[in-house]
Amino acid sequence: KFPPQEKPLMVFDGDCSFCIYWIIKWKKISADSIAYVSYQEAHNSFKDISIESFKEAVRLIETDGTVFSGADAAYYTYYLKGKFKFLHLWYQKYHWFKRLSDFIYRWIAKRRNFMFKLSVTLFGTHPEKPNKNWMIFLLALFLIIALATYNLTSTSKL
Repeated sequence: KFPPQEKPLMVFDGDCSFCIYWIIKWKKISADSIAYVSYQEAHNSFKDISIESFKEAVRLIETDGTVFSGADAAYYTYYLKGKFKFLHLWYQKYHWFKRLSDFIYRWIAKRRNFMFKLSVTLFGTHPEKPNKNWMIFLLALFLIIALATYNLTSTSKL
């Protein structure tokens, strides 16, 4: 039924491995403050939201009927738990941040299979128990950038 009565509801694509992986992570963050359901199960309960809209992006539906979509739905998840509140606030306040967030969200959404493989590589196969591969990745990226910068500055002096 619309809107959800007890707590906000995150609606996601239940056929998407990337989506399921990150929903598991969000569940850990939000604990019991948000309910989660696939749009395949929920779309009949929300007649005013088209199935195309559910396929396009995650939707977080508040108990007052407010619907957050895509990047802001993710940000609002953190906002509700008091973590990284600035992300949702910036999304609401700064047009440039909203456009950038929406662009990145769409870019990732078009590459869900690749992003799932990258997530598993960086964070591990079990999203509720992340490994530290992402730290190694960031360290390697930092070293590559540092070496490239050093090489560019040392060759420019010749």
